[in-house]
Amino acid sequence: MVRGWVRAPLRLDPSRPPVVLCCLPGGRCSTEYFDLEVPGHADYSMAEYLASRGYVVVAFDHLGVGVSTEVEEIVLVTPRMAGVVNDRAYRFVLDGLATGTLLPELGALAGISAVGVGHSMGGMLLTVQQAQHGTFDAVAVLGHGGIGLPEFLTEAERNLADHPPIREEDVVELARARFAGVPLDGTSQPAPGSFLARDVPKAVRAAYAAQQTKHPFSCGLTSMLPHATDGEKAEIVVPVFLGFGEKDLIRDFMGSAAAYTSSQDITLFVLPGSAHCHNQASLRTVLWDRLAHWSNGVSPDRP
Repeated sequence: MVRGWVRAPLRLDPSRPPVVLCCLPGGRCSTEYFDLEVPGHADYSMAEYLASRGYVVVAFDHLGVGVSTEVEEIVLVTPRMAGVVNDRAYRFVLDGLATGTLLPELGALAGISAVGVGHSMGGMLLTVQQAQHGTFDAVAVLGHGGIGLPEFLTEAERNLADHPPIREEDVVELARARFAGVPLDGTSQPAPGSFLARDVPKAVRAAYAAQQTKHPFSCGLTSMLPHATDGEKAEIVVPVFLGFGEKDLIRDFMGSAAAYTSSQDITLFVLPGSAHCHNQASLRTVLWDRLAHWSNGVSPDRP
């Protein structure tokens, strides 16, 4: 079972269809990444910021992570398994909002535009889920590129990526080895400032660290393997919003966009001064406003 939350405004703007942003956290992050409270520092909760502007925001911890049900071996939670579980969870919420049973005070919401929002590993999981299940009317993939992170891989992991198709059972075994403390010969560490920009306040850094949780190892490794989910990205036909930080882990922004060969509506946005964790960046509200504006143009057409 997965657990999460819904943040909603007191009332919706009657001049536009309701937009529901369904958020998927990245590796080692809980849903608090999207709802970060930092005493003495305003506007670090994307959920509160957008709810106050008329959007419904939903987030679930992935299976085995955060407040969701623990699993005996989290390494067995693969992207496809996570996609099945998350699809059911978000459809449950979307159906409840549409019928008015989930938030009766808002009434039954007709014509919902459902937008999936995934950060980092959550962006990869979002693309797999959308390709498998068509959950959303549009997807916003933040900080995840199909080109992967080959500079952080072991020789065995690079060899797997070089010989597609990549089977989930092979990823599970390599993830089991990587996260069991096997030395990662030939790998490098992320450069300082690549996750949180150097100008992020200490209190924000502490809040970010405090929200971190277990890592779904196989999902995390999949997001690092070059082109591991290009097939799924190529199946996505809905509008795609790609968001990156100027100093993100991924720098080939156009190369990342090239994987979405079936979508005829692709938006690329780069947040100035931001590292990989955009929601803690100084200009984070610029990204949130841009994402909200883009979401207003999404039409509900999922099955």
